[in-house]
Amino acid sequence: MSFQRGRFYRVIQFNIEDPYGFYADRINAWSIVERALRAHANTLIVFARDPWGRVFYRDSKVYPRHPNALLDLEELRLLARRRGLNLIIMVCHTANRFIYRRHPEYAQRNRDGEVIVLEHFPTARKVRDPHWPQICPNSPALEEYFVPEAREATGRIRPEGVLLDSFRYMPDPPKACYCSYCRAKFKSEYGVDLPSVMDEEDPAFRLSWEWRYRVTVEAMRRIRDAIKEEKGDTLFLYNSHPVGWAGRGNIVVEKARDILDGVFAEASEFDVVDYSLIVMATKLTRALLGEGKPVFVSRNLFYTLRTTQSTTRIAVKQGVRAIVAAGGHPVATMFSSQFFEDPRALDYLAEVYEELERLEEYLVDVEPISYAAVVFSSETHDKYFWERPDVYLAELEGLTQIIASSHVPVELLSMVDLERKARNYKVLVLPSTAVLSSRDEGVLEGYVENGGVLVATAEFGVMSPDYTYRHSLALEDIMGVTFEGFLRMGYSYLHLNVSPTIYNEYWSGLPESIVFGDQSIRFEKGRTERILGDLVRVRSVTSKVLALVRAPKAPYGFEYTLGRSTPPPDSTLEKVAGVIMAEHGRGSIIYYSARVGAHYSRLGHPDYAELILRPLNKHAPKPPIKVEAPETIQTEFYRKGDRLVVHLVNHTYNQRILTAPTGPSKQSLPPYIPPYSVHPPRTIIPVNNIILELHSETDEKHTAYNAITGQKLEVVREEGKNIIKLNQLNEYALIVIEPRY
Repeated sequence: MSFQRGRFYRVIQFNIEDPYGFYADRINAWSIVERALRAHANTLIVFARDPWGRVFYRDSKVYPRHPNALLDLEELRLLARRRGLNLIIMVCHTANRFIYRRHPEYAQRNRDGEVIVLEHFPTARKVRDPHWPQICPNSPALEEYFVPEAREATGRIRPEGVLLDSFRYMPDPPKACYCSYCRAKFKSEYGVDLPSVMDEEDPAFRLSWEWRYRVTVEAMRRIRDAIKEEKGDTLFLYNSHPVGWAGRGNIVVEKARDILDGVFAEASEFDVVDYSLIVMATKLTRALLGEGKPVFVSRNLFYTLRTTQSTTRIAVKQGVRAIVAAGGHPVATMFSSQFFEDPRALDYLAEVYEELERLEEYLVDVEPISYAAVVFSSETHDKYFWERPDVYLAELEGLTQIIASSHVPVELLSMVDLERKARNYKVLVLPSTAVLSSRDEGVLEGYVENGGVLVATAEFGVMSPDYTYRHSLALEDIMGVTFEGFLRMGYSYLHLNVSPTIYNEYWSGLPESIVFGDQSIRFEKGRTERILGDLVRVRSVTSKVLALVRAPKAPYGFEYTLGRSTPPPDSTLEKVAGVIMAEHGRGSIIYYSARVGAHYSRLGHPDYAELILRPLNKHAPKPPIKVEAPETIQTEFYRKGDRLVVHLVNHTYNQRILTAPTGPSKQSLPPYIPPYSVHPPRTIIPVNNIILELHSETDEKHTAYNAITGQKLEVVREEGKNIIKLNQLNEYALIVIEPRY
């Protein structure tokens, strides 16, 4: 059995992960395969070697065998093959206690000489004898252990896939490696010392940043080559942690896309974040990896960090469905303790995996319908926002959420594919895309000229890839604006009532002014969240001004909670534009001087969404298909030949509490809520009267049905649209629309 295009993968990841093997002597190949088959899985992911440096197969020449393990992966491979299951093995986790105890000098060490660990080590304690010390790929460990490990495990077990699990070597100086091997290698290659100070104005620092990525990718390439030499059709995967590690793993995926056969996006934060972040992580990973390669996305079967306790039925089913609808292959992750103590989640998984097994023909060989794309720029992430990538990712996430909430087709697009793919989309969204090359700027100009609608926010093109400032925005001439620096006020307002005509045309029903900025959660040196409320200062020359900037009356508010509340607005800055719209050729540009997406991501207030959607609805071409439904319905759109496939995932829950902390303060108050409160979804609230609109210039007839229930849906032709009504959505519907011949 081998991985192939045209197959949908339903995966269970089973981890034996403790130093003492509490349950290892009770787990055998038959028990894992039997439960996988009962859950309707068709693929298994298991450790070949755990982070303590023990393997789960016999007669290794590299590592000791796990002393308590009953499981043997060669036996598992044979049994899985007989029962029609794929097997992926995890190797080369850079956490390895065995190597560390034998060769402490091979460990990654920070600039203070302390061992870098992957475990959650208390910050006030000095790292001593860690369980998960990180081993450096610049050390001899790469050739002495990691490459032989990958070669041996692949040759012995003959799996369908090999996953580099948590293969981590990151560039951020507080966590970056400064071991003797890194220092010597960098000095030998560039003739300068490896810089230990975070200073983007130091050429050596910039060089070291890119060098660390190159070290990671080249080490991965060396391991991949060894795997392919043993078994050429082995799927080579990398664990990207797309919503962790400051997003650096995403950059690795983009830089390594030529050697990767797929990616494992470990994104199981569904319990503690909104589902839309997992959807974005899935789509972002697909965009960074490139077409035709599978993206495996995890949904933990346990609840938050409680690995012995099953999460709820709804969390499992809707988490898996959210991943599938976003274009990923689901990976249900559990640990050995849950397998024995609380395996209820496997029964929940069986419900949704059995459903996906029946629906496979609608999930494979489909392509997303192209309409809107949110562009991700790795250079913006790492060169402009290198110290605060969270600000950039919040803008990216928020704008993606806003477009998705209008229920039109939306994907993510890597900047490296902009020239090749921009023409596929009617709408391009560039969130705080600070770094733009002249070539990319030319692509965007041509895109607008040929009829595209471009939405840009904040620092649009203020920096070139060589780190030089442009002292202008991108496309200033065709936008009809002049860049005049930044307004760093903590709080600010966008004033919408520029004129009665503009207000009635774009903003009717909204308040005259909308606030930007928010209280600091850290609340250490300042009262406001740094960067969030900043505005780009632009003056309109020829563009149409849809909103102006309005200053606050004070740096913070005096009402309600003195120092945390919002100050009221003061005078309008008559020459400082907040939102502009400019036409160019057959297209248009809508530019926002504020971080609208980051505010929506943080606060969720619908006013921020309206700021984006109102101009788009007026100036963007009609989408080929859209859905009328509440924001809590995830809608995803695909095409397979003449067939359209629409996923409707209902995230309308009775119980979904995520409590935000208020942070510290000098005010003497005893705590009245816990530092966090996370309640899982338990029950779906049905949603009635969902409308699908299929826009068509012809009178072509269509038929529609729910592939899950087989229910036929009436298609009514109205004013150039085919209207399909779903009377009630419970958990999930998969609507198929086909031409009627």
